[in-house]
Amino acid sequence: MSAENNYLTKLITTVETYNLRETVLRPGQPPEVCRYIEDDLTDTFHIGVICEGRVISNGTFIRQGHEYFPDSQNPYRLRGMATEKDFQKQGLGRRIIQAAEAELRLRQCDLLWFNARTGAEGFYKKLGFGAFEKIFDIPGAGPHKVMYRQY
Repeated sequence: MSAENNYLTKLITTVETYNLRETVLRPGQPPEVCRYIEDDLTDTFHIGVICEGRVISNGTFIRQGHEYFPDSQNPYRLRGMATEKDFQKQGLGRRIIQAAEAELRLRQCDLLWFNARTGAEGFYKKLGFGAFEKIFDIPGAGPHKVMYRQY
């Protein structure tokens, strides 16, 4: 499926992220595991790609530090990055990151970090993110690595 000309990338609401978090990231798990305490904080924002009125890709960006980066003054964390199965491998994740980075520049962010599934490491490396080699397991989600980009 492709509707490149019909894609709209924009800020979305917390509620608009739930479907993809539940169906793509945590299928079969209780909806509560897809809700983040930080979802509605004033510094948190969500980016979505919309096609025909439906969110088909999204990511959540939370102002949050990480112990690996103690000197960061304005760090953000990416969570809940997901793309509907029929729309994967079409550059939508790249669109989310590019739109988020524009917003993060406005917010004077100096670091974007996240826990990436090991299967997604190559995607993020192509976008210029670095990775720590340590692999850890997130129960219900599988093996991950900490990835980052400093600004």
